[in-house]
Amino acid sequence: MRITGGEARGRLVPGPDGLAVRPTASKIRQAFFNILQAKVGQCDFLDVFAGTGLMGLEALSRGAHSLVSVEADRRMVKSLEESLKLLGFEAEVIAGDYRHILSTLPPLKFDIIFADPPYKTNYPVGVVETVEHYELLKEGGVLAIEHVRGYRFADQEGALQVYDRRQYGQTVLSFFRNQTDQTVILG
Repeated sequence: MRITGGEARGRLVPGPDGLAVRPTASKIRQAFFNILQAKVGQCDFLDVFAGTGLMGLEALSRGAHSLVSVEADRRMVKSLEESLKLLGFEAEVIAGDYRHILSTLPPLKFDIIFADPPYKTNYPVGVVETVEHYELLKEGGVLAIEHVRGYRFADQEGALQVYDRRQYGQTVLSFFRNQTDQTVILG
């Protein structure tokens, strides 16, 4: 796995041996950062279900101001911390269940929140509800959720609404923003 852009472009990000992880494919990472390129520089980035941490590391490489990574598997957390040291980046890495961790973060903290929950779970909806409930997005902020094609978010009555959806084979990126917020900038 390699960083695809920014100051660490081309640098290898090792992953722990023997763990079943599904890192975000390089073409999807590139598409994600191309779509949000105007927001990434100096943003505060939250990576939920961080796994190897590749998305957050990519954000830091592309100029993000700060990174908070949330991952439940302690072996993945250790691997991510080692990758940060290897690349010379600093970030806050938190081990634990996203539902508990997100409830402890300060409101209006993040410009971009990326979540790549395990496929075949209902976690995507849970992430949207939790981010909205704890008001984690700054004005103009974007929540992006990676999920399997065919997964549909129910018509939500809350403030966070899908405003864009991009499909890449079996993978889809769904982008959410506050429905009253017109300051989202896309590349």
